[in-house]
Amino acid sequence: MSFFDKVKSGFDKAAEGVSDFAETTRLKLEVSKLNDRKTAAFAEIGRQLYALRAQGRGLAEVEEQCKAVDGIDQEIKKIGEQIAKINEPTATTPPAG
Repeated sequence: MSFFDKVKSGFDKAAEGVSDFAETTRLKLEVSKLNDRKTAAFAEIGRQLYALRAQGRGLAEVEEQCKAVDGIDQEIKKIGEQIAKINEPTATTPPAG
């Protein structure tokens, strides 16, 4: 392998690392936004539960918000799996150290 081939290979690996970092950062931002939505849903659940408690009514009225939180948790789990897959060492990447 010539010197220039080695340099090109190094640049290709660096570009791949930057691309992986950018994708991981984008996915983490998406998780952050989903967590914000989850927090808002929990706040709404709390407001509704408080109002229901004052009225002496059951919890069926908050089922929709609870399902929304379940869906957000599933999205977060899928994105976490994507991040883990991006960060997995590949056969072509030598181990760090």
